[in-house]
Amino acid sequence: MFVSYPAVFYKKSNEEGYTVLFPDLKDCVTSGKNVNEAFLMASDALCTYLYYFFIQGKKFPIASDICHVSVKPSAEDRDYNYEGSFKSLVGANFDEYLKKSESKVVRKSLTIPSYLNEMGKSMNVNFSQILTDALKNEFDID
Repeated sequence: MFVSYPAVFYKKSNEEGYTVLFPDLKDCVTSGKNVNEAFLMASDALCTYLYYFFIQGKKFPIASDICHVSVKPSAEDRDYNYEGSFKSLVGANFDEYLKKSESKVVRKSLTIPSYLNEMGKSMNVNFSQILTDALKNEFDID
């Protein structure tokens, strides 16, 4: 699943780089030393933020129309250079993020009827793979 959200890239006043904020994602902030790094970090921050919604089974926040997003920082915020700041959509392939970040496995103890255990052993069944596939199906994960 591909996701995209509007982000504001604020040019830092006293140093190189950008701070990236997502107006629709409370406290989702990152930065980069240049535009390319800022986009890369923003894509990663976006997936990391949405991951917590995903594991809790919650819907992702609705993305605003980028036309309604303002670039202008508040009057008291002097850390950013408005002239070098811009807004853009930041996108990410969330399924790819899951595949990369979820390669770690955990040991689970489970209980099944003994006859299923014996049948599985005699047929060289990979119980872990079957459980993994069943859970992915249950949670509608590709």
